[in-house]
Amino acid sequence: MIRTRYMTLISILTITLALIMIGIVSLLTLYATGIVNKIRGSEEVTVYLTDELSDGDMLALDETISSMSDVQSTRIVSKEDAAREFERMFGSDLLSSLETNPLPRSIIVTMAEKHRASEDMKRLADRLNGVSGIESVDYGSEWVSKLDIFILIFALVEAVLFTIIVTACILVISNTITLTVIARKEAIDIMKLVGATTGFIRRPFYYEGLIQGLISGFLSFALFYGLYLWVHYMFTDLDVYRFMLGFEYSGYISYSWIVDIMIPVGGVLGVLGSFIAVRRTI
Repeated sequence: MIRTRYMTLISILTITLALIMIGIVSLLTLYATGIVNKIRGSEEVTVYLTDELSDGDMLALDETISSMSDVQSTRIVSKEDAAREFERMFGSDLLSSLETNPLPRSIIVTMAEKHRASEDMKRLADRLNGVSGIESVDYGSEWVSKLDIFILIFALVEAVLFTIIVTACILVISNTITLTVIARKEAIDIMKLVGATTGFIRRPFYYEGLIQGLISGFLSFALFYGLYLWVHYMFTDLDVYRFMLGFEYSGYISYSWIVDIMIPVGGVLGVLGSFIAVRRTI
């Protein structure tokens, strides 16, 4: 590694850059997941009731809906509550001109955490639409479907980015070690003549890739942890914004998160690059 220090330096910097990009994409994924979960948690299914439905039947229907496995909780909205909400949003002028309150009673349904996709809401709406006493069911199908499409596109883009970054990193390490093997071809041939096994010859190159990866992992750790401290120093209200986005602290960038992930990933990438190089050259 010292003799080929320039190639080694390029390889280490490449792995470091790849790990930094992986870390950035991971953080963006965590933040995006937090925001999506926050939005999904606020999505509700509104069950509008007919005026003919009695209060007793309404309570029984609410209990039936809340007992469903894909429902987390329910909340009854009376005609008076609906009027107050309407006045808060649009003012009291519209309703005050009417003799009676035209707004229907409704049951607000919050879906269970693992049942908040558009298909789950549609399934619940289809199940309730035929029930006596229910006038209609609304869950913002168009908006929920667009959110599902966004999540799918984001996951695909993320997978493509990860694949490109990891592949580029492995290729650079592999090419660097391949050049090292070619430079030492005469020494390797002599070792084979005196009886050295293939595994004995390959082993130092595996160690070289591992060391390069671990060094890159430590460099990435130092950069990310330094960035973590600087961001917290510059933005003292960061935790407030994180909470508003619905981002759990356990997933936030921290010392243990970087040590547990980035350094081992660097070592694995280094070994993979070395493995590919020596398998095709020795």
